[in-house]
Amino acid sequence: MQRLEWIRWDSSTMRKTQKRRRGFVLILVLVVVAIATLACFTFMRSMLNAKDDSQISIRRFQARMCAESGLQAVRLFVAQPRQVRLDMGGDWENDMFYARNVIPNAAASQRGNFTLIAPSLGSSGGYEGIRFGLQNESAKLNLNTLAQLDAMASSGDLGAAAGGGDDASGDALSSLASSMTSSVSSDLSSQMLMALPGMTIEVADAILDFIDADDEMREYGAEFDDYYGTLQTPYRPPNGPLTSIEQLLLVRGVTPQLLFGFDQDRNGVLDDQEMQQMNMVAPMGTGESIEGVPPPLGWAAYMTLHSMEKNVTRNGEVRININSDDLETLYADLTSVLGDENLASFMIAFRHFGKAGGDGSSPLVTLASMAAEESDPGGALGSQIDALGALAGGGQNANQQTQPWSSDLLAGIDMTQSGSVKFNQVLDVFGATVTIQQGNNQIVYESPLMGTPGELALLTPLLMDNLTTVDADAIPGRVNIMQCPAEVMRGIPGLADEIVDQILQAREDGSESETRFYETWLAVEGYLTIDQMRAILPLVTCGGDVYKAQIVGYLEGNAAGSSRIEAIVSGAGEVPMIQFYRRLTHLGRGADIATLGQRFDATFAGAGM
Repeated sequence: MQRLEWIRWDSSTMRKTQKRRRGFVLILVLVVVAIATLACFTFMRSMLNAKDDSQISIRRFQARMCAESGLQAVRLFVAQPRQVRLDMGGDWENDMFYARNVIPNAAASQRGNFTLIAPSLGSSGGYEGIRFGLQNESAKLNLNTLAQLDAMASSGDLGAAAGGGDDASGDALSSLASSMTSSVSSDLSSQMLMALPGMTIEVADAILDFIDADDEMREYGAEFDDYYGTLQTPYRPPNGPLTSIEQLLLVRGVTPQLLFGFDQDRNGVLDDQEMQQMNMVAPMGTGESIEGVPPPLGWAAYMTLHSMEKNVTRNGEVRININSDDLETLYADLTSVLGDENLASFMIAFRHFGKAGGDGSSPLVTLASMAAEESDPGGALGSQIDALGALAGGGQNANQQTQPWSSDLLAGIDMTQSGSVKFNQVLDVFGATVTIQQGNNQIVYESPLMGTPGELALLTPLLMDNLTTVDADAIPGRVNIMQCPAEVMRGIPGLADEIVDQILQAREDGSESETRFYETWLAVEGYLTIDQMRAILPLVTCGGDVYKAQIVGYLEGNAAGSSRIEAIVSGAGEVPMIQFYRRLTHLGRGADIATLGQRFDATFAGAGM
């Protein structure tokens, strides 16, 4: 009986235990299912995140390729002759550089473009806003060429180029030139730097000392022995051409803010935050440059190391070198291009017996005189230069009678012999003379071109486009007076503030005159005399074949897909070369998509910032 009761109790207990076990398994199964579900959700989320990351990477890569496509478009543009570039829309503001579609797609989020942005200029010549085009590096001050100008003035060429009469006046000329050489060279180079906003004489002299070839310290400058060698980590200045604008950060007194200003994202325009930061340093309303206070975009916006122009015609053809030794070929070429045997024969005669037109002074003397008149009117330096100019022109007889030139006179000149006289510049032909010995008499013949306003307007485009005085493939460092900021123009010796203001006003009139393609339009339109034009001709141009491009690649309907690069492309050689390349994507897009350009449908796709 007891056994049966035990068996009944044991069976009942087992049934209860089995029921409890069945409930535990159910809970366990539910837990496993929940964990598996969470794992699936986690895996799905990671896959979705990976997909999003992949899409972002693809869009960024597409944007980068759009920007790279823009760079290749710039290379193609720069490779064209100047006239072709003008026919394509020019470099200043060009629709071909605005919202140029690279990846066509019906979906705005997958449609890729590139746009070129550059700082624009206001009517007063200062940086203001942005435009869609290229930056001509010739619109900036070339520091390496500035050092060459300084060396040229310091070498004694100033006096040597001035010419002279007899030996006594030549000796006096050389003596006077030597006594003023250092002052003149310092004035010319320092003046161009001191015109930049916020520049101080201490920093200007330090920059010139940093790049000039000698170890002699200027009055306010710095060299290795007195400054760089005394630093905790000493280093030597290059005393030669710079390879990067950033090297200026090694110059005493140059800070990152002075060099790059308040434009933290380097897009060429200040946003509200950057303006607020600038106003904390330089309060609004001053309207003037303050020494030691950086300009909004920094000095780098006014400086370059790369400016250069190809020594060819507007159509890309080789110019005629009027200093060529083969006078027979030169005469044939001049006759063909100029269509005037009288002028062509006079230029050949000039190579044997010529004297440049003007008052007899060297262009460098005139340039120095103009600079001295601005910086120190009536001062000792100006008096010295006036005396130098008087000596330089003393060999001319103002009362000497001249006769008009005739091409028949060329028969008495041996064109198989290379000429002993060289043209310093194309403008030498205006007002020039040729002195030919006939028996016991010296006959002076005057140039067919005397430099009248009509002659300048009609002939300077032909002469400046087709003729040159050097064999060089390219000419470096001249300042483009049509595109340079007012601050750079005011630094050009001889251009007084009132003349600069007139030139800036003339740039705004939209004239399409052919004379405006050449720097001599300043003389054609009466802003400078022809002698003043001769003086600044080595410093100015209206061309340039090296460009800076800031290219933004972006997807119209997707703010995350963008890429920005900055490059300097040179068209001064046979093949356009990228001389500088830098990615700026980490600094942001530089402009919102609406500014860069988008189609109508993209505005409904969530595009924008």
